[in-house]
Amino acid sequence: MLFLMVVSSLFFGVMCYYMSDPMKSSFFLVLSLLGIVPLISMSYSIWYSYFICLLFLSGIFVILVYFSSLSGVVGFFKPLFFLLVFLSFLMLIFCMSFYLSELVLLNNFYWSFNCFVFFWLVFVLLFFMNFTSYFLGLSGGLRSI
Repeated sequence: MLFLMVVSSLFFGVMCYYMSDPMKSSFFLVLSLLGIVPLISMSYSIWYSYFICLLFLSGIFVILVYFSSLSGVVGFFKPLFFLLVFLSFLMLIFCMSFYLSELVLLNNFYWSFNCFVFFWLVFVLLFFMNFTSYFLGLSGGLRSI
């Protein structure tokens, strides 16, 4: 059941990047958060999961406010999204069994598995920042640089 929730969360996260409408994108982000909350709540400190949820939901509102005018932009980087989906699915297949075999604690999250996960997150966030800064440079956002 937990594996199904993680896969659904991954699917909704991908659909969030695939949609060009900010309202649909935010809806899929909320659904991806609901799919991953059971895994986050298994950590040692329960306040950490609430902190992650609040931080994530505040980020969704920031996306709605700042990038709502990007809805007219048609994404021409769709093959890159499919590559991101494929790489995320491979990471899910090869690393999820290793991650779920131990206790899901905050210490294990930081020490046993995580160089790969942290580098992957940094890569995806840098890619997303470059993608959005490119469109903000074209004055497509509410606040252009």
